[in-house]
Amino acid sequence: MKKHLGFTLAEVLITLGIIGVVAAMTIPTLMSNTNSSEMKTAFKKILSAMNQAVTMSVALNYVDFADITMTTTADDSLYQILNDKMHIVKLVTSATYANDEESRTMGFAQSNYTLFFADGMVLSYDPTTMHHCTNYNVAARGGRCTAIVDVNGKRKPNKLSNCMANMNQGSNNGYVSADNQVGGSAVDNKGISHTGACHDGNAQIIDQFSVVFKGQQVLPNGYAARYVLYNN
Repeated sequence: MKKHLGFTLAEVLITLGIIGVVAAMTIPTLMSNTNSSEMKTAFKKILSAMNQAVTMSVALNYVDFADITMTTTADDSLYQILNDKMHIVKLVTSATYANDEESRTMGFAQSNYTLFFADGMVLSYDPTTMHHCTNYNVAARGGRCTAIVDVNGKRKPNKLSNCMANMNQGSNNGYVSADNQVGGSAVDNKGISHTGACHDGNAQIIDQFSVVFKGQQVLPNGYAARYVLYNN
């Protein structure tokens, strides 16, 4: 009698079960790592684009962030520097915020200027603090010209990257304090308090990052943003 070699149904089901358990354990982590890498790449791209914009502004118009004197969309405003060299498709202000679902979805303050770019990037900042952007702006709240960039626009999760599993929700909006640049405790544009430096174990890289404007540079502001660019 000829003997047939092969797997029994029970063996096949057990093997498939093991594969399913392993997949359930590893796929969420792989997806999270992939999303984090995409956000990091997009943030670096945005920083590069804004830095190129101010470099071109200096070369062609002799104007950089330190020359900002206007808090509106007039000449010598942050809006004008970026609009001249990048393609802004929509501007949301306090007057149009109530009718703009995208800005509300992303959680930006109503008093902010929120700029939507053609590549999907969104930049939101408090215009009253965005002038004479040098290393230290005594006229600005928190001492710096800061803003929040959202690398994928209205698409979720619309959360600020951070270095803590647990954060304290506050009430301040529109800025990241100077403390967040050097260490200690800080408050971001959504009133969230952060403490401690970023590392692989606590970094939560999501789709929003803080940046600071000064002179001829746009730099990462805060632990999570610096972690993406400098890995520290």
